[in-house]
Amino acid sequence: MGTGEAKVTLIVKRNYSAPRHLQTLFETGMDRPGPKFVQPRSQSVWLNLGAGYKFIAGTIPLGAEQGWWAGTPLPYRDKEVGAIWTFHLFEHLDKDTFIATLRECERVLQSGAPLTVVVPHYISEGAYHDLDHKIFFTESTWKNLMCNTYYDGTMERNWKFEIGINLIMGLNVRNLALVSQLIKT
Repeated sequence: MGTGEAKVTLIVKRNYSAPRHLQTLFETGMDRPGPKFVQPRSQSVWLNLGAGYKFIAGTIPLGAEQGWWAGTPLPYRDKEVGAIWTFHLFEHLDKDTFIATLRECERVLQSGAPLTVVVPHYISEGAYHDLDHKIFFTESTWKNLMCNTYYDGTMERNWKFEIGINLIMGLNVRNLALVSQLIKT
């Protein structure tokens, strides 16, 4: 700096409203935009896959208890469904059944519609306490499944999903879960 020149420090102030839900809490605390979260469209079919006896208001439960088996076709036309929730289903499936079920979700979802998934995170006790768990999930699973180009061609990568919210949540390590939303493109 030459003589007579003053150093100017620019301070940018950001104004936030009080966080009222998880997304604004993240955005305020991290000082950056949060991941994309899509609210399901009203006036459309909403599915709860692998529902068991956990009923979600406004959804149609589909699972073994209702006569639908993962990996088989969903009883809906292409692009007929406005949202799908699946809580603790995917970890019970083998790779081929998981891929077939995910492809069915892709087929029936409308463009812009969310597939919201909750599975145990691989480091949690919940990932291992059930002997029926066959596949494990990390925060990189969706990216690796849908975006990696270095695989040997044993699986098609032409997914019509973008990854929205993808969070690790839990009260402690014992019950960590991966909470994700895949949005149909």
